[in-house]
Amino acid sequence: MTGASRGIGAEIADRFAQDGRAVACVATSVASAQPVADQISENYGVVAKPFGIRVENYESVKAGIGAIEAEMGTIGILVNNAGIGGVDPLIDYDPADFSNVIDVNLKGVFHCAQVASQAMVASGTKGSIVNIGSIAGASAFPNRIAYCASKSAVHQMTKVMALDLADHRIRVNCIAPGYIRTDLVQELIDDGKVDVDKVENRIPLSEFGGGPDIAAAVAWVASNEARYVTGETIAVDGGWLAYGYV
Repeated sequence: MTGASRGIGAEIADRFAQDGRAVACVATSVASAQPVADQISENYGVVAKPFGIRVENYESVKAGIGAIEAEMGTIGILVNNAGIGGVDPLIDYDPADFSNVIDVNLKGVFHCAQVASQAMVASGTKGSIVNIGSIAGASAFPNRIAYCASKSAVHQMTKVMALDLADHRIRVNCIAPGYIRTDLVQELIDDGKVDVDKVENRIPLSEFGGGPDIAAAVAWVASNEARYVTGETIAVDGGWLAYGYV
């Protein structure tokens, strides 16, 4: 479970713990992941351990997943949630910032999926990989060229991963969140950078989603109840992408 230190990632880790699963809480450092691991272990009595992995660094991913397997056993589910953003118009967008977003949001998904799937194949595990995409991967958002590009690529990469891993009985799917009221989004609201009324008027269900909405979708698609679902991107967005009326 990458990007587990806060927000949607912490909610997904919590949901897996509620379901009785052992959880490897991955963040950029052990210190960042420790509070979430400690909390869910205390709340649910499951094994939850923190790990520090830089998903944009292939060697860090290899070492980190090796450590997870050594300490917690065979990996059965991978959730690729780690991601970063950036807001600037094209003419002002720093090329270094663009590269950073691609490295984390796109290369990070490739690195983790490749290494985890290699481990699953080696152990004969019929596993599940869930990538976290975004409605910004299917709909253009101004001033977010790197983020939109990375998430669109994640959606397409999910399909290819699913095809490549089907013979090994490893399913790959993507959950694409819409506007979710995380702590980070709440900070943007409080700072006046997100207009709640404007956004909610655009969402057919007329409200922001919550972290548990995304966690529930991830838990389902990773479970045996979705055993015949692979290569899909499922939007959890209150109808945002479906709405095309002006």
